[in-house]
Amino acid sequence: MPRNLRGREILPETREYQWVASVVAAVERRTGVPSSWNRRLYDEHSGTGATAEYNGPMTVSRQLVLEPVMRAYDATGPLDLDTVGWARIGAMTVVHETDHHQHPAGDEHAPDAVRFYSPEAEAVIEGLADSNRDRLADPVIRDIGMDKAVPRILEVQAVMPYAGYQAAVEGALHGLHTISGRSQHEVWTAVDQTPFVQRYNAMADVVIDSRLNGLMPPEHRSQIRLRLSQPLKEELGGLTAYTTETELPVQLAARGRETATRAVRRLEQELGRIEAHYRQYSEHPPRMPMSAEQTALVQRIEAHYGRSTDLDTAHLRRFVDSSATARLGGAAAGGAGAASGAAASGGAASGAAAAWDGWRPDRSRSAGGPGR
Repeated sequence: MPRNLRGREILPETREYQWVASVVAAVERRTGVPSSWNRRLYDEHSGTGATAEYNGPMTVSRQLVLEPVMRAYDATGPLDLDTVGWARIGAMTVVHETDHHQHPAGDEHAPDAVRFYSPEAEAVIEGLADSNRDRLADPVIRDIGMDKAVPRILEVQAVMPYAGYQAAVEGALHGLHTISGRSQHEVWTAVDQTPFVQRYNAMADVVIDSRLNGLMPPEHRSQIRLRLSQPLKEELGGLTAYTTETELPVQLAARGRETATRAVRRLEQELGRIEAHYRQYSEHPPRMPMSAEQTALVQRIEAHYGRSTDLDTAHLRRFVDSSATARLGGAAAGGAGAASGAAASGGAASGAAAAWDGWRPDRSRSAGGPGR
């Protein structure tokens, strides 16, 4: 996850700000989830396209994102595919960052959490945000009227730098769907609506509550969560060693799919060992063997949450209930991954967002410098 290098503020009266705000509003309407964006927008100077700070500002690069978008809006003649492509990437970038603003990070200091800036957190946070972005990009572009202002924008496709993370996360979620018997949408919802630093535990919960319910004593959850989440963390976290500096996005995507296959295979093997352990006993099964280090970690986790309730799994039971309200409406499409479908037309939006008319020449805009 890139760390921002904040430049000058982009003010609300500028066209750039109003375009970004229109994208954020369209995402909120489509998903029914409010953004924690504090409505402060800054230029991004780190070389990345954009960043989002939960309950804080968004930074968006003028050079890499906003200026290409504005050029597409301002063009008076036919647009070449390069111009159209960069405009689409701009919209996709803001949709991605809005996804970050819609999800809390969680407490990274909890003993069962991953650190926010760890490799394994980066993979699952950015990969799922890109998957959600692909659901929403075309509907949002239509909602703000960008498809009318930038012809052919819905016809071009862009493979983004996090293609490896996205493919790995989608593949892992699809694997969890197969292992658990839960619908792809239920699996996606359980993971997506969990704070960033607890998402691997949410993945483990999908398996525990579908395959080990009634077999594993509830008070063993903390230990089994660690065992089931470990292969996912190790495999997905390893993808951070590969970037667009060394491989093309399509190569990263292929690597991500291979990584997901290994992660799911390892998880299934671990699940088999766990099931075999508990099936040895008719009642009161003991915990699985643990090292001294593992025992100490489980003790810290159980002390943190309270032994009487072990770890909180209420979030999963709420989301996999058949009556739960789906964030995007409708089930995720099948195929390559659990979160690869388009946003459902029956989602939270009651109608299309008002078209953003910022390409009109009478609109106030900044000219590459500080917002005015």
